Amino acid sequence: MDPDARRDQILRVAARLFGERPYSEVSISDIARTAGIARGLLHHYFGSKRDLYLEVVRVFARAPLDSAPPEALGTPQAWATLVDSFLDAIERNPTRWLNSVNAGGPERDDEIAAILDETREILADQTLLAIGLSGRSDEPLVRAFIRAWGGFVQELTVEWVSRHRIDRSQVRTVMLATLPLLIAEVLPRLDES
Repeated sequence: MDPDARRDQILRVAARLFGERPYSEVSISDIARTAGIARGLLHHYFGSKRDLYLEVVRVFARAPLDSAPPEALGTPQAWATLVDSFLDAIERNPTRWLNSVNAGGPERDDEIAAILDETREILADQTLLAIGLSGRSDEPLVRAFIRAWGGFVQELTVEWVSRHRIDRSQVRTVMLATLPLLIAEVLPRLDES
């Protein structure tokens, strides 16, 4: 296996194991055995277990979402494509999603929190592009508005995958409806103030 393919394989195995069990219950030996490699090779690629974990968080938190064709950006189709891609990613690995949501909790890890904050900025950029507001992406008010809506979506998805008080189609409906409504009704009021 070439080095890039081996590195990707190790990341996928580690992501699966960290998604199934808490960090403290996953050993370097577990990852190496599951990947079918020697521990030394794992250390060669990633150094320590912590370094590997941080890379798993970084890579998989930033996994690219499917994107709409450029001519569709700023349309309801682009917005629906982004929402569906986001929900697909959560549905593929709800445990990983819940772990990332909880990264800011009482056992907060500052390095992981920084990676996730940067990821939320990337998601804000993708959202602004999909809804046709990329020209306003540098405006602090618009970024705060989108990030705050993202917090709402985060809690909504926890209600779906953890508490089961709402289903995916309901989450999709809420996401598709709320942001365009807020942009049409609330953002102009903020712009005036």
